[in-house]
Amino acid sequence: MCWATVFVPEHNHPLTAQDHLQFLRSNHKIIEAQTTQIRTYRLVGIKICDIVNLMVQQSGGYRDLGFTKKDCYNKVADLKCLTLNENDAEGLLGYLAAKMDSSDPTLFAKYAVDDEDRLCHVFWSDTASQRDYACFSNTLAFNTTYKINVFNKPLVIFVGVNHHFRTTVFSFALLMNETIETYVWVLLTFLECMNGVILGVVVTDGDNSMKAAIQQCFLGSVHRLCGWHLCTNATSNVKSPQFTKAFKKLLYRHYNFPQWYDQWNALLQKFDLHSNAWVNATYETRGQWSETFVRNNFFGGMSTTQ
Repeated sequence: MCWATVFVPEHNHPLTAQDHLQFLRSNHKIIEAQTTQIRTYRLVGIKICDIVNLMVQQSGGYRDLGFTKKDCYNKVADLKCLTLNENDAEGLLGYLAAKMDSSDPTLFAKYAVDDEDRLCHVFWSDTASQRDYACFSNTLAFNTTYKINVFNKPLVIFVGVNHHFRTTVFSFALLMNETIETYVWVLLTFLECMNGVILGVVVTDGDNSMKAAIQQCFLGSVHRLCGWHLCTNATSNVKSPQFTKAFKKLLYRHYNFPQWYDQWNALLQKFDLHSNAWVNATYETRGQWSETFVRNNFFGGMSTTQ
């Protein structure tokens, strides 16, 4: 740890001018009172630019405001994400019910609530998706990395490939969390929707809770790990582009078993990775990601969840 003991002003850049201090990142802060004021103004329909101009006048100028116009826009966006309309859950279920009553009578929808009768999970699949699964249930890919909705909750998309090797969507699920119990619920609901037809291959991003749920619900299915996630993790854990390039060869190329083990050992030796925890853990799951070990199964060209 280093400590500053002497300040030598001539070795520093000139300090920021007083009238530019509000542009420093360290000075960008919207305090709670200002947040309440912004929220109130937005509720009565005042534009964000007008809110900023009004607060500038109240504070005596931009220098004393404490934030910029961009900060105000970001704060309003954050407030929208935190605002949960009490009718959203009712609206979603009403929409699905209306679909079943009108244009899609065999649409499948199921939901679960918590101890306080609040919506936890919801699953749905339309008739066309169920029909596609009946024809193309050989391979299923899904993950829960999509959290771009305003509630920041996992959106699961179950997909496969059709006879033209094009992605086809089987169903959707919006979940409260990513626990084993939640995944078991959604997988059992998926099987209920698809008349209990268990697929041959599942491709996932490798989430441990998801893995445990698959072992409980999809008995006899082959579990393959997503190649894209593996390469991303290889880059972040080893931090060597050369290693990632060599790892991709072990991931996607066809070797016989002795050749594959020779290549793996050479990789460990070259990059000195014998004690790397991620590398060792990945090696233990080689039967779920390397083309050398999984090539006897039909994947329909799917090796990733992306």
